[in-house]
Amino acid sequence: MRGNLLTALLGLLVVLAAGKEDLGLQNFNLTQFSGMWYEIALASNPEHQSPSPGRKVGAVRVEQDGAQLSLTSVSDHMNLCVKEKNQAMKGDAPGKFKLPLDSGGKEVIVVATDYKTYAIMSIVLHRGGKPSSVLKLYTRTLDHNEKATEKFVEKAVEQGLSVSDVRLLTKDLTCVNLLS
Repeated sequence: MRGNLLTALLGLLVVLAAGKEDLGLQNFNLTQFSGMWYEIALASNPEHQSPSPGRKVGAVRVEQDGAQLSLTSVSDHMNLCVKEKNQAMKGDAPGKFKLPLDSGGKEVIVVATDYKTYAIMSIVLHRGGKPSSVLKLYTRTLDHNEKATEKFVEKAVEQGLSVSDVRLLTKDLTCVNLLS
């Protein structure tokens, strides 16, 4: 009996926590979210992390394009700057977007944002039948934001990652300068 009660309470807490997160994005505002975001940290399981230890800061420019979202991004991939332009469609929930299969079949989910200083996004890749995800921290400026970093670590742990799975990116603007 005691075990069933504890299981029921744990289930209720999980539902309440999930509901709380969903409420945070119920009023997701794409206009406020649009603009330039700098990728300054990421968190993923070690098998999904790039072997290059000094990964450079990346960036994404988010713009509304009718019913779609236009994303122009630059990132460091194995010490090479990669620039991509993608059209994303709104997903089945506020703050969720889908990129077509020819762009890797990604889903982008805004997990948390205050629109002005930080955004935490989960990028889910659908390759080889097994989805993998990376949590990324974006900020509006390149200045260190301790509050955003703490929130990012908190969200990473909530998603089953450890603090050691979080990596701050090197403040090297080589890739970011490609968006100019």
